[in-house]
Amino acid sequence: MEPVTIIATSGMPVNTFDNALERSLERLPNIAMEVNANSWGEGGWDGYSDTMLTRIAGGEQIDVIMIAIEGLRLLTAKNVLEVLDDFFAADEPANDILHNDIHVTLREMLQVDSKQYLFPFSWNNMVMYYNTTVFEEEGLDPPPTDWTWDDFLQTCLQVANVTGGADDRFAYSFWGASMFGMCAWYFNNDASPISDDWLDSNLLDPKVAETLQFLADLILEHKVAPNPEGWDEWAQFHAGNLVMRTCGRWCIAGTLEAEFDTYDIQYQPHNAGPLKTVAGTEGWGVSTSSENPQEAWEVVKHLSHSDTSIDLVKVGGSIPALRSVAAMPVFAEYGPPNTALFYESLDFAATVPSPTNFNIVEPILNRNYATIWNGERTVEEAMQAAHDELQPEMDKLKQA
Repeated sequence: MEPVTIIATSGMPVNTFDNALERSLERLPNIAMEVNANSWGEGGWDGYSDTMLTRIAGGEQIDVIMIAIEGLRLLTAKNVLEVLDDFFAADEPANDILHNDIHVTLREMLQVDSKQYLFPFSWNNMVMYYNTTVFEEEGLDPPPTDWTWDDFLQTCLQVANVTGGADDRFAYSFWGASMFGMCAWYFNNDASPISDDWLDSNLLDPKVAETLQFLADLILEHKVAPNPEGWDEWAQFHAGNLVMRTCGRWCIAGTLEAEFDTYDIQYQPHNAGPLKTVAGTEGWGVSTSSENPQEAWEVVKHLSHSDTSIDLVKVGGSIPALRSVAAMPVFAEYGPPNTALFYESLDFAATVPSPTNFNIVEPILNRNYATIWNGERTVEEAMQAAHDELQPEMDKLKQA
């Protein structure tokens, strides 16, 4: 009998799964597994989710889907993903992994209405990457876990050397867009751009304005950070022209490729409220359009296996969802000295806001953030405009 073809799609580089494909020949002899890439469209998980829906609507065979929490509710609302509860209930080894080797925070992130839709594979937080050589040259100690925004600003002022020339050294660069990147700062000021139930705009909260003003001042007043638009953060950090950046573990891929190892990581600086790190999880699910859901489930398990997680670690990808892999020496080997911080942060991680209309919310925020960073609008003007556009969309969501 011919093997059943099962096609999985992912936002990660397809070569991440080369070894998994080879292993599938022996482990899944009755399945011909393929992995292809889902385009990011206009960028971010909003673009990724829209592309996924377009492919499915066009009748393309997609049996196994990788999606993150940012797109999960959109896909479940469109009835694209199977509930995995029955699959787990009938599969004791997989169920044991889900409940005993995956942090509860990650497991619950990929549930909707208490139903498990995805097998958690990897996740990310946002931490501060810093150039250890520059810190040593400037006589700075490594930043402590409890450093504040004031501490951070003083560090920026000390390490920056910006005169308008080709050799400018910026202190810091941040994502000027995306829910995930911006919440790295919002959460450490006890703020969020939308309400806790993800049903209303929270853009007029004074703490939102305070956060954005702090970041805008780094660019426009203190001149220690570039406008994020068009800035090649990866290359500049590896070239020594950028001292600090906020990113998740996936940025280790670039450091490995550039053979750059004079860096370490620390938590984001904190201003108000409890210490938090933003976190988002991605996992594998079974498509409702699959004609072979049981075989698709076997592929979900195969792509969630510890061997595949180790492959991910070695290419500098996201943090593995499996606690056992994060505890392996290989996890520390492919990362900076403070690598343990990644998984430890789950104990006080806060989920990135991911409403069902995420694909509408994020572009609204991004457009208006851009007008702050370039000085076109004040923080208050930009957030009022964003709120006036966002709240009607949230009202539509509540009425749906």
